[in-house]
Amino acid sequence: MGNVETHDFVPVRDDERKELNLSRKMNPQLFEQHMNGETLPGSLNELPWNIVDSISLFERMDASFNMLTQLPVELPLRLPHLYYLDLSHNHLTSLPHSFGLLFHLRTLLLNHNNLKQIPKSFIHLVKLEKLDLSSNELVMLPDELGSMESLKKLNVCHNYLQALPSSLGDCKTLRVVLAINNKCERPPQCICDDGSEATLQYLHRQIHNGYLPKEYDSVNVFKRVRGNVLQTSVANPHSARAQYVQEQTHTSNTTSRVRTPLRPPLNATTYEADDLVDKITGLIYGAAIGDAIGICTEHLSPDECHFHYDKDELCYDDIIQDKHRVRWHKGDWTVDFDQMILVLDSLLAWAGVIDELDFAQRLSYWCYNGFPELGDVGPNLVCNTIAKVVSDGGYIQDPHTVSRAVWSKLYDQGEAGCQNYTADNGAIVRTAILGIPQFHDLKEVTQNAQRICQSTHWDARCQASCVAISVLIAQVLQGKYNPKNSSSVEEILDVAKETGKSFLSDTNHIKDYLHHFAAKDFESVRVGEPNRQSYTFKPLAAAVAALRLQKDFRPAVSDLVMRGADSNSNACVVGAILGCVQGYSKLPKNWLDGLRPQETQWLNAKVNALLDMMGLP
Repeated sequence: MGNVETHDFVPVRDDERKELNLSRKMNPQLFEQHMNGETLPGSLNELPWNIVDSISLFERMDASFNMLTQLPVELPLRLPHLYYLDLSHNHLTSLPHSFGLLFHLRTLLLNHNNLKQIPKSFIHLVKLEKLDLSSNELVMLPDELGSMESLKKLNVCHNYLQALPSSLGDCKTLRVVLAINNKCERPPQCICDDGSEATLQYLHRQIHNGYLPKEYDSVNVFKRVRGNVLQTSVANPHSARAQYVQEQTHTSNTTSRVRTPLRPPLNATTYEADDLVDKITGLIYGAAIGDAIGICTEHLSPDECHFHYDKDELCYDDIIQDKHRVRWHKGDWTVDFDQMILVLDSLLAWAGVIDELDFAQRLSYWCYNGFPELGDVGPNLVCNTIAKVVSDGGYIQDPHTVSRAVWSKLYDQGEAGCQNYTADNGAIVRTAILGIPQFHDLKEVTQNAQRICQSTHWDARCQASCVAISVLIAQVLQGKYNPKNSSSVEEILDVAKETGKSFLSDTNHIKDYLHHFAAKDFESVRVGEPNRQSYTFKPLAAAVAALRLQKDFRPAVSDLVMRGADSNSNACVVGAILGCVQGYSKLPKNWLDGLRPQETQWLNAKVNALLDMMGLP
């Protein structure tokens, strides 16, 4: 057979006939090599001739972690008594139609292969209870899959499926269906990603009455374009994910660390790499959407909001054109999200390091010029606090000293109305992104949020609110937020609350901070409170309320925006929080697609650079 490696095995006793183990023994290093597509010594390229040429009585067979590309058509005839078969972690591209003759098979593991389809004869595996087809290249499944008489557990995660067979909804034995990370339209991928229970409920409704939930849009897929950080030419189609795991374990690899300075260490999060990408991109685009849709009602009263708009149909095209809103193109974000981009640009330029001097230089230039590459013509309309600090001649050289001096003049001297004036929301709108770098280290997240806040806003209330938002984001990325467990919500809120509170010393400020942190709904936030509409605690309270309400992105942001006041600032912060919690994949599709294409393409490049810096696939 040329240079194809085959193995014979010595005769075994009758009491050993029950199991045939052809699996390649693994350790962590060998596992990584195998996942990267490397051929390991001793791996099987085909099954031993003894199996193909004679009938065997084995009931269990494990041939995992080999290099098998195909199976002999005679396999079911030579191993007729198999009830357990593990062919995972091979390179199988197809299965013979005779596979359906394994009538006694109860467990079949085919995960981590290169299967593009499975034969229709699968439906004849009448005793099959557990089927794992995850991490293959499947684009469709047999329509009659649900007619299998005994199927209880089905895993088709990490494929390219566009739909699950509707017959699964009529399978009376099916208890678990896992279908995350596909491209499903039916059920919508966002339902599949919610887990087995949500997927089964959808399938059951579909088969019995044809009901399709209208509230779910098609899942969004971020256009990931990897730089030269991760190899993409390895044979294994899942090599990018495998390399991400490998790089996490090799923390001493200096070259890798230079290229990916923000790569999280092993066990930094409970999320898989793809889910982490979804949440990070969701945070950034959620903030952009919140800012862009929030312009609808900025500075309007609730009555005016309801006169001009329908809460359930908010869209960029319907934004009224008045003296205030005529400044922006429809689908464009404002200075609030611009500032978050300035932080991102600084982060990328300094290889993951947060540097307030670099940020101050970028902020100063942007205030007068905007982003020229987007056609901006300055100066920008910014809050008074930022305008005052940036106009100081020494700002670029020492932003913290200038920021503190501006705050002292307005606050310590007790000028009329200035004590709240110095605690505006100009800093909190940009802070959510500071929960991303080093998200596994809350101490560093806290310090980064404080330093960037202080570069324009020295007021302790601003620092407290910025730190609280950044710490909330970091905890979500760590995987500590569970929307189905209200206690986990309060746990991450408590950590953020206490971390932010540590920056306050004034008794009245602490009382006001705790009052806003107690918000349970948007009504209690009082966004339109006289003389406090742009108060830094308002977006903070709105974010806290949004986490407690646990609404989907669209209804939550719509509810908040329809209350007017400083709506785009509030929605920018809430959009970042909910976008991080729910992910890019679940952002409202028409709001996402409605963002201006030029800005979206420009932002995509920056987000991809951030993901590269984190070593994410």
